Order: sequence, then structure tokens, then C-alpha cells
Amino acid sequence: MFSAVANLGLAAAALYGFPCILAVLATFYSRRFAYFALAVLAALLIVLAYLFVSGALEHPNPAVTEWNQNPRNWIVAIASICLAGALMIILIRNISEFWETTSEEVEENHRRFETLVEYAPSGIMTLDVDKGYLVSVNAQTERMFGVAREELLYGPTMADFTPEFQPSGARSDELATKYLQEAIGGGHPTYDWTHTDVNKKEFKCEVSLLRVPPYNKTLIRANITDITKRLADQKHREDLQSQLAASQRLETIGQLTGGVAHDFNNLLAVILGNLELMQEECTDEEQRQMIQPCIDATLRGAELTRNMLSYSRRAPLHPKIMDMNKLVRDTKNWAGRTLPSNVEIETSLLARLWKVKADSVAAESALLNLILNARDAMPDGGKLTIETSNVRVEAGYIDGRDEKLEAGRYVLVAVSDTGHGIADDDLEHIFTPFFSTKSVSHGSGLGLPMVMGFMGQSGGTVQVYSEVGIGTTFKLYFPAETSAPPEAALDVPQDQKSKPQGKRILLAEDEEEVRLVLTAMLQASGYAVQPAGSGDLAKEIFDADPEFDLLLTDIVMPGRLQGTGLAKELREMKDTLPVVFMSGYASEATVHGNGLRPEDVRLMKPVMRRDLLAAIKGALDASGNKDDA
Repeated sequence: MFSAVANLGLAAAALYGFPCILAVLATFYSRRFAYFALAVLAALLIVLAYLFVSGALEHPNPAVTEWNQNPRNWIVAIASICLAGALMIILIRNISEFWETTSEEVEENHRRFETLVEYAPSGIMTLDVDKGYLVSVNAQTERMFGVAREELLYGPTMADFTPEFQPSGARSDELATKYLQEAIGGGHPTYDWTHTDVNKKEFKCEVSLLRVPPYNKTLIRANITDITKRLADQKHREDLQSQLAASQRLETIGQLTGGVAHDFNNLLAVILGNLELMQEECTDEEQRQMIQPCIDATLRGAELTRNMLSYSRRAPLHPKIMDMNKLVRDTKNWAGRTLPSNVEIETSLLARLWKVKADSVAAESALLNLILNARDAMPDGGKLTIETSNVRVEAGYIDGRDEKLEAGRYVLVAVSDTGHGIADDDLEHIFTPFFSTKSVSHGSGLGLPMVMGFMGQSGGTVQVYSEVGIGTTFKLYFPAETSAPPEAALDVPQDQKSKPQGKRILLAEDEEEVRLVLTAMLQASGYAVQPAGSGDLAKEIFDADPEFDLLLTDIVMPGRLQGTGLAKELREMKDTLPVVFMSGYASEATVHGNGLRPEDVRLMKPVMRRDLLAAIKGALDASGNKDDA
């Protein structure tokens, strides 16, 4: 450009290219440098102007030379170029600075957005529906599923972290397709879902789907929130509300019955006394017979009041130290004569049973009530078993009816029948006053509430375990009398405290929570445990690998093989296999008559840890002795 201007002077079109140079300098360098370049450019142009005006430089064309030698032309040209260059510098620098500022803001906003997504408490992921894989996930997603980000992206689909069926029973793939189509169509579905982590452990979550740009692709953003803790808190609140409602119900009934019991019983006493006098003095036999039903109705009214007071735990009790074995024997002797001939009654009483402190009359009434209920549950005959045992509750707990049982020693009295059982819907209400599964003429609906109230007032509790078509067991827990000399405690032998090595146990238990607890308990004690959720599954495991040292099995389980049948089939393969049975029923009632061996151990749930370990060790030792022989 300078060469062209030096040769042609003002006739050179290159003069108007200088602002472009200034624009480039302003773009890639600072404003100050661009102005410095403008000053240098102006100085060079002034030098060239001086040379042309003085005649030192001439153009071959005389007309052009004359025009170049006019100072006014150079002044206008240099001024216009400097002005255009300065404007170009200002414009370019302002655009560049705006561009830089905007880019920084965009980058800062992007960083903030990434921070919000990356450290969000919910799992956030983006699914490319067309390609079928995830294109972005945040850190919470990694923690939630236990899989590194690199493995989640462009790899497995969410179907790999979803069980085949949801808790509602619907297929997971069908529901997922439905919600995806709703989101693709512009909807915003939010729903509860069950996912699994890398270890196949299920967890509850809330999922929200939304389609995100660019819309030339089918991208779905999923927000996944783990609601396991929320559900647990909600259940805890519901349990507290249930406990409060139960407490208020007891308080209301207690206030009602306590307020009217005294006056009502006084009225009944007057009526009963006068009826008895009338009956004694009446000579007309027909009238005497008419008075007797009135006396019976009055007595039932008094019994009704006593039952209501017992349910509300305000009945007057006269506790004394007593032997529950003696109470069971006495009750069996006289109550057994009232049972039909097709009902067989048996007892299994612990020899060294702890003493209890309870009201003997109320305890006998409670036991009689359970015996009569068992009789009514077996209209076609069956077996009734009464069993006593010593149990220890090592940590207090609240049962399904919100009844708290303190830690300590208890005497258990279990009444079992082989009747029709109690349906789950009825099982929730059997301790509710005036609720009865019997006809109106056969039950008032106050017997079991009276039993529950008496046991609660005595510091214990009553539990029920039932299977429809199999039978029912009611278990009464009486606090053992601490002032009485305790019997020798059942403890784990010293050599049991050292962890056994190489002993393998096959555990068959259908209740998942119980199975997990038993597995953890036995593994902590050094046993190798293989759990199974049914007798059929346990049989398949044993068929594949029969090298187990002991079978620990529940008795009542779903499927073809119950605990007793499982033990028989496994012993056909391995005759010396020791077996420990567990059941929610009284042990003699559930195992008796099944042809099992005398050395088989029978435990009643809940089983204390020391009792379970002692039973397993005893069974293993007995099996080892037999093998040696």
C-alpha cells in the first residue's frame, strides 16, 4: 500500500485500504496499539505528502503530478483517512469488548448451570431416545446407581436398572414407554418408580420427564429423586398417628367405662338381687323359669362391663406369683371336658418354667377364651396345643398393634389350633371391641380385646400368627417375676463364641426381613449362609450343591415344599443332614405327627440370637457324634 502511494500519490486507491489495517489491528490487539498504528500511518502519509508537494516525488502524468503537488488535496485525504481509521478502531473495539463480555457472561452462566446440575440432590440425566442411550448424567446419578459416569454414558439403558415389574404389578417396559411417549408429545409426566442399583438392590424414587432442545433431536431429561427416606418418614408419622389414635381410643373407652361401671354395676346389683329374691320366693314354676333368663342377662351385663374395663386396662387385678404350667394343667383338666370328641388337646410344658406375677383369675379367663376360640375354629375337629416356654427379649420393640414390649425375661404361653385360620383383612381387627368373625349368637366381640387389655395391664402382650387353611397361634407374653430365683440361663457355650470355620448352612425363609436378619446374624457368627426364599428354591440349591452342614428352615412357606417336606427330601439325598425348624406357631403343634426325627430342633419365633446359635451348635455337634459312631 505504501509503495503504491509513493508511486502514485493521491491517485493510489490503496489509500483507502489503510482503515482495513487499523480494523485488523483493533481486532487482534489493544485500542492503544491501534491508535499508535494510526499515528504512525498519519506520520508516513504526511511525509509522502511533503515529498509530493516539494516535487521530490513525481508522477509520469503531468496532470497527476500537478494534483499531487496541491497541499490541500493531501490535507483532505489524510484527515479523511485518519477520521475513518479512528471510527473503525472505535467500532471494532466496542464490538470486540461487547463480544468478550457476552462470552464471559455466557460462560459464567454455563458454569453456574453445570454446577446446579452436577451438585443437584436429585439424579439428572439426558436420554437420546432415537439412539437409546444416555448422553449426560450428574454426580448424584452415579451415587444413586453405584456406576461410574463413563459406564453410564453411551452404554447401558435405564432398563438395566429397572426390575421387570413395578410394585403395581405392571411391566416396567410398558410403563416406561407410556411415560416417554407422553414426554415426547410435550407432556411433563411425574410418577413413582422402582429402580435398582448396580447390586440389584431396589429403591423407591420419584421420576419427572421433560423434553429439552434442540428439537431436531429427541432428548428427554429425567429428574430422579430417591424418596426412600421420605416414605420411611411418612410411615413413621402414620405409625405415630396410629399409636396416638389407639391411645386415644383406649382413653375414651376407659373414661366411658370407668365413669359408668360403678353406677351401672350398682344398678345391676339391685336388679340381680331383686330377681334372685323373686325367684326364691316365687312358687309358680313357670314364673321362676321366666325369671332365670333375666338373671342370666344381668350377669352378661356385668361381664360386659368387666370386659370393657379389661380392654381399657382399668380392670381391678389381684396379681400374685404363680406357675403358668399349673394354670395350664388345671385349665386343661376342666376345660378339656367341654371340647368335642373330635378335638384333640395336647400340652408341651417346659420343665423349669419361670414364675410370673399375674392375676390368676384373669389369666385363666384369657386362656379359656383362647381355648374356646380354637374350638370354634375347628368345627370339623382338629388338634389344639398349649405350650409354655421361657423367652428373652434382648431389646424392646413395638409389635404390629403398636404394643410396646420392654426388654427382659418373659414366660410364653402359646395356644395353637389346626383350624381354618384367620384372613389377613380380619387379622387387623380381631382385637377391636365388638368385632367378631363368629355369628352374633356365638360371640360378643369382646373376648380377644379383653385378653389384649389384660396382657397389656399385666406388662406383657399378645401376638397372633395365622395362615388360612393351616391354623392359628396366639402367644401370651407374661413378664417373668424377677424376685423369684432365676433358672439357669440358656447361654451360648464358650466354645461357640469362637467363630466356626467352614460350616455351611442352607437357610429357607419366605419373609425377606427375617431372612436378611438371620443371614446377617449367622454370618457374623462365622457361618457360611446360603439363603432361599422358599422350600422349592432351597431344594434347587441343594440339588446343585449338596455340601451343606445344616438346614435351617421355616415350617410354613409358599410353594410345594413346606419345611417338613423340604427336610425329608433333602435327607433322601443326605441322610445325616441336621435340621433346625422355626415357626410362628407353637413348635409341637406344627411339627407333631410329621414323622421327623427326635433330634430335630424346633424353635418358635421370635428366636433370640443366643438360642438360635445354641440350637445350631447342638444340632451340628449331635450330627458329628452320629457320624463318628
